[in-house]
Amino acid sequence: MSDRMVKISSANNRNGMVSTASQPATDAGVKMLEKGGNAIDAAVAAALCLGVTEPQASGLGGQSMALVYLKENNRIFSLDGSSRAPFNIQPTKTPEKPIKLGITSTTVPSTPATLGYMQEKYGKLTFKEVLEPAITAAEEGFTVSPLVHRLIKKEEEHLRKDPSVVKNYFSNNVPLQPGQTLRQPELASCLRTMGDAGWQDFYMGNIGQQIIKDMEKRGGLITAADLCQIPQPVEREVLKSSYRNYDIYTFPPPGAGRVLVQILNTLEGFPSEILNPENPIGAAIYGLAFRFALINRQRVPIHPDYYLQTVNKMMLDKGYAKELTNRIAEIYQFALQEKYSPPPHSGETTHLSVVDKEGNAVGITQSIELVFGSKTMAEGLGFFYNNYMSAFEYKNMTHPYYLLPGGKPWSSVAPVLLFNNGMPRYLLGSPGSSRISTALAQVITRLVDRQESLDQAIAAPRFHSSDTGLLQIEEKRFNPDVLNALHLTGFQLKNRGPYSFYLGCVQGVQIPLSREESFFGVADPRRDGTAKGPTTIK
Repeated sequence: MSDRMVKISSANNRNGMVSTASQPATDAGVKMLEKGGNAIDAAVAAALCLGVTEPQASGLGGQSMALVYLKENNRIFSLDGSSRAPFNIQPTKTPEKPIKLGITSTTVPSTPATLGYMQEKYGKLTFKEVLEPAITAAEEGFTVSPLVHRLIKKEEEHLRKDPSVVKNYFSNNVPLQPGQTLRQPELASCLRTMGDAGWQDFYMGNIGQQIIKDMEKRGGLITAADLCQIPQPVEREVLKSSYRNYDIYTFPPPGAGRVLVQILNTLEGFPSEILNPENPIGAAIYGLAFRFALINRQRVPIHPDYYLQTVNKMMLDKGYAKELTNRIAEIYQFALQEKYSPPPHSGETTHLSVVDKEGNAVGITQSIELVFGSKTMAEGLGFFYNNYMSAFEYKNMTHPYYLLPGGKPWSSVAPVLLFNNGMPRYLLGSPGSSRISTALAQVITRLVDRQESLDQAIAAPRFHSSDTGLLQIEEKRFNPDVLNALHLTGFQLKNRGPYSFYLGCVQGVQIPLSREESFFGVADPRRDGTAKGPTTIK
C-alpha cells in the first residue's frame, strides 16, 4: 500500500471534535455533542458504540481507562478502570502459564462501571441517552470492513468453538465478508436493559444473574461475590512532565505513562534537527530510547495504589534521562546485551479522543486484551469476555501484578494531553499494548521537533522497539540506509507492512488556542477510524 493510496480521515470544526477507530462510534460522539452533551457524554457514547462496531478490541466485557480534563475547574485526572481478578483465585494453585483462552481467562469486567461512573458524575445527559447509538448499531448492524473480516478470519479456529459467536459473526458457516452486515440482537437487548435499569444491572441485576449462570454452566471463575463488589473506577493523579516548551499530562500506574515520559525525557537531550526517525541516526536514537524505557518498566514494576508515595520516580527523572541520552550517544553502533523478561503484552485495544466546544477533553483507552478477548461470548448477552487473566505475573509472588484474588492486571495505556503556554493543545492516545508509548512518542516529537501537522505526524512511517531488541517496522516506508543503521545498532528487524494494524492507531485532536482557530481532528489510517465535529449544538 503506497502513501498516495491511503486516505486519512481528518476534520476541522468550531464546535468540538471526536476521533475514534470506527465511523459509527465517531458519529455517536458527535450526536451527543449536537444534543447539548459535553465531552464526557460524547466519549462515553463513542466508547459504548466502539464495543459494538469494533468488537475485536473492546466491549462491555473489558476494561476502560480515561484521561479527563475539566476546563471550568482546570482539573486533569486519570480514571483507573482496571478490571479485577476473580476472588476465588487460589494463589497456591496458580498455573505455570498465563490463561489466554476460554471463559476461565476473563477478569471481572469493569467497562460498564467505569463508563457509567464517568457519565453519571461528569456528564450532562442521561445514561440511557448515551446508550442509544450503541443499541441502534447492535440492532440494525454495521458494515463489516476488510479489517474486521481479516481479524475474524485470523481467529476463526477459536471463534468457531462458541455457538453464540458463530450465530452472528458467520454466514453459511463462513466468516462474514467485507460489505456484509453484522447484527448483534443479544447485545442490543443487553444494552437496552442497561439503559432501562441502569448500568448497575450489569453487576446487580438480571444481566449479572445471566453472567453468573453462564459462569457456572461453563466452569468460569467469576461469582456473585465478584459482581456484587462492583469494580468502581479510581480517580488518580496524573503524571506531569514536559517536552521542550510543552507540558505533558499522562496516565500513572497501572498504565504506562511513565514509559512515555522516559522516552520523551531521553529524546529531549538530543537536538531537534537530528530527531528524525526517517534518518539513520534519528532512527537509532529512537529505537534505543524505546528499548531503555521498556526495560526499565520491567525492572521496576510499581503497584498503582502506592506509586505516588514511593521515593523512586526514576523513569520521570530528567537527570536520569540525561544519563541515558549520553549512553545512547556513545552506542549508536553497539548491540545491547541485557535481557529482561517482559510483562505479558500481546493485547489489542482501542482509543478515542473527544473535546467539546467549552474545552473539556476526554481520552479513553479500552480493551478486552487479545483480539476478541477470550474468544468466548457471554451467552445470551452478546459481548466478548476479556482475557485479562493473561496480563498478570504468574511466577514472582512479590510482583505488584502477581495473580491474586481481586488483583489488577498490567496495563500499557498512556492517553496524553499536551499543554502549550498553560493552554491545552493536543489530546492523543493509541491502542497497541507496549506499542502505545512508542507510537505516541513518535507523533509527539514529529509535532514538536519537526513542526509537522497533526495528520502528517499520525500518518508518518512508524516502528517499535521492544525491551528485547526486536524492532517491528513498516519496512517499505523507510529508506534502506535507515534499516541498515538499525541493524548495526543491534536490532532484529521484523517487517509489519505499510500502515500496520500492529503499530498503534493514534486518535488525535488539536485544540484551538484562539477564537480564530478551529478544532482539528485526525483518525489514524491504520484502522477504520474517522474524525468529525458537530454541525450544530442544541
